[in-house]
Amino acid sequence: LGINAVELMPVNEFEGNSSWGYNPSFYFAADKYYGPAEDLKYFIDECHARGIAVIMDIVLNHSYGQSPLVRLYWDEVNHRPAANNPWYNVQSPNPVYAWGYDFNHDSEATKIFIDRVNKYWLTEYRFDGFRFDFTKGFTNTPGDGGGYDAARIAILKRMADKIWDVDSTAYVILEHFAENSEEKILAEYKNGMMIWGNMNNAYAQSSMGWLEDSQSSSDLTWGYFLNRGWSKPNLVTYMESHDEPWIMYKNLLWGRSYGDYDITDLNTALNRIKLIAAFFLTIPGPKMLWQFGELGYDQELPEQGRTDPKPILWNYFQENNRRNLYKVFQALLKLRRENDVFAVPNYVGMRVGQGQYDRRINLWHSSMNVTIIGNFHVTSLDINPNFQSIGRWYDYFSGDSIDVTNVSDNISLLPGEFHIYTNHRLDPPEPGILNKVETEEISSILKSFELSQNYPNPFNPVTTIQYNLPKNETVQLEIFNIAGEKVITLVNKNQQSGSYKIQWDGKNNNDRSVSSGVYFYRLRVSAPSGKTQEFIQSRKMILLR
Repeated sequence: LGINAVELMPVNEFEGNSSWGYNPSFYFAADKYYGPAEDLKYFIDECHARGIAVIMDIVLNHSYGQSPLVRLYWDEVNHRPAANNPWYNVQSPNPVYAWGYDFNHDSEATKIFIDRVNKYWLTEYRFDGFRFDFTKGFTNTPGDGGGYDAARIAILKRMADKIWDVDSTAYVILEHFAENSEEKILAEYKNGMMIWGNMNNAYAQSSMGWLEDSQSSSDLTWGYFLNRGWSKPNLVTYMESHDEPWIMYKNLLWGRSYGDYDITDLNTALNRIKLIAAFFLTIPGPKMLWQFGELGYDQELPEQGRTDPKPILWNYFQENNRRNLYKVFQALLKLRRENDVFAVPNYVGMRVGQGQYDRRINLWHSSMNVTIIGNFHVTSLDINPNFQSIGRWYDYFSGDSIDVTNVSDNISLLPGEFHIYTNHRLDPPEPGILNKVETEEISSILKSFELSQNYPNPFNPVTTIQYNLPKNETVQLEIFNIAGEKVITLVNKNQQSGSYKIQWDGKNNNDRSVSSGVYFYRLRVSAPSGKTQEFIQSRKMILLR
């Protein structure tokens, strides 16, 4: 794909198994649910052998009740840390955002402990740095943590200094979300602490095509560090993270349509991700991708059970249109990696043109200039590219060229269409990956009907089964027990193209609950027109009463 770092969500021992790890208890142990500690070291070594850094997400804002540091000094009467606990506040000074038991970052004991924890993971496991969760809470200043806080700045500077004493190249990444003036100071301090920049809403609204009532919240310019007044490129922007639903999920559910152009159509929704990726990965500065976004992952992130494991849909990589999306991400990362115009500190200049639906990015550098234009509407638009110069410009994805005689001559774009123009010719990526793939052979048609693994699995009392239809078809979804007897028919009708989620509550056709055991669900899709072969696929699931 072309990434150069992997960031793991918290892997030090946390409470329970089904968790994201933000409820930590033991800080010097790899969580047993993920496997032996030696496997984690092996993973890190294998990443390093491939030139990939490994970053550890770690929670030092709070701990949970199993922590020995909490239990050693505990107020049994009030069920909270005792007043003489050397590491924790009795109560968090920030009641708006409070989880578990709050570290007292002004305490010398806490400072020593945190420095030992950070040094341990850097030296024992050879992690390349940290992403610190909720650093806005690293303070005893009362309030909601949103305002400028000089005490918090001093705490974080001290912690970063100790980390850099151990490893001067270590990443220090903060999930901060505080006032910009405070983030600017942290981003510009010495090596620079890298700051998380949440751009999910802006890119989600842009992808779905709903911008009339949300132009300010869909503004992409805030994803560029200079537009925040920072002098160092330490803004880690992202379109998706574990805290927000995947954009493809939103596309398929709430995407806009006009005439034949419908963003809720699977292939159109995937092409919209290509559009926003072109306006994300080309902006200078570090970028973060959430797992499987490059394949158009479209599972729900429900409020209840949001930390439960999500199905790993490796079959997505075998679907032509999803694999083309992957190849577009790959091509954009290659473009970014191999050309100084996208890099910093070799940065010379950049401008983001923020129309309502007609958008452009202009980058200039001594080595090459770049102009990117895109239509974020659901209808055709004429867009002013504002080229930096007249002359010949090359389309990166197609390899074609245009002769520019007037830098402001409009270019007509179809809905969702975009182009990346450079004033020096580059080798184009694989042809056709931007286009909607119309499958012609029965083998490729059948692959596109891939049935996903149900989740959760095992389950009780309800599980969800998902499948995608690239075109209108007659569908039959049935459940069978291990003896091959039909338990229930969940779907038996013609359905429109799209993504479907069907729930089964463990009951049969007579609305009676069935017993624990192994069951099979089978998807049968009628043969495509003019073909004799129909599509049938089954998967196994387990019901636990």
